[in-house]
Amino acid sequence: MSRGTDEDRRRTFIAVLLGPDIRTAASRMRGPLTASADRLRWVSPSHLHLTLQFLGDITVRQVEDAAEAARVAAASTAPFTVTFAGLGAFPSPAAPRIVWVGVTAGADRLAALAGSLAAALRDRRIPLDPRPFSPHLTLARTRGQGRPPDLTREQEALARVVIGEQPVTELVVVNSVLGAFEPVHTVVATGRLGEGSRGAG
Repeated sequence: MSRGTDEDRRRTFIAVLLGPDIRTAASRMRGPLTASADRLRWVSPSHLHLTLQFLGDITVRQVEDAAEAARVAAASTAPFTVTFAGLGAFPSPAAPRIVWVGVTAGADRLAALAGSLAAALRDRRIPLDPRPFSPHLTLARTRGQGRPPDLTREQEALARVVIGEQPVTELVVVNSVLGAFEPVHTVVATGRLGEGSRGAG
């Protein structure tokens, strides 16, 4: 990563990337929501990821500090597996702004990892997203200013549908450049889970 100044900023987040099987399975959740398709802006399957911390526009130097924080948090956490299941929406299925797939098994491990990451970022004085961590996989956002579609019925029908499992083995720091149709994501650093415990015994 090139050194920059405080004037150089990058839109940045830290996440777990998903395998092709999970991305394909999650994208199939569109099917039951076709009646609301014109009111939803879907995330491209290639862009689906599990965000642990959205940092917004930060300086290049802060990106480097965030990369170090991701490596520290990952190194002290053993790899684990999460299960994706169920459909939900923020702030509610009746008036959604964000449509998501939930995390069931492994959610507590993921929350602990997000907590370790937040602590490491605070140590480096990087401003954090003030919203509490809620593990989810964003599928779509509502578009336009009108009344959003009511997805209550679909949410109830899909509440227990299991999408699949995903091993969590690394955190990635991603720079995101907004484009006309979709953002361009570039992984700029990786922290591998469990590296801090290797060789300790």
